[in-house]
Amino acid sequence: MLYSLSNIPEDKLAALQSIEQEIGQPLLAFTEVKAEPARLDRDKLAKIRDLEESLGVVLVAVKP
Repeated sequence: MLYSLSNIPEDKLAALQSIEQEIGQPLLAFTEVKAEPARLDRDKLAKIRDLEESLGVVLVAVKP
């Protein structure tokens, strides 16, 4: 399963912020992404890793 950060609707954001204050910790909300990771050879993985390092992000190759 893959997940990405969620965009919480305004009408539900207050509830999230309330519990963050109550527990004294920020929360991150994630939503499941309907995708299956692709199987890649070492050369392709190396190219992706280089780009991840350059961009400072995590990249996931998925099946089309």
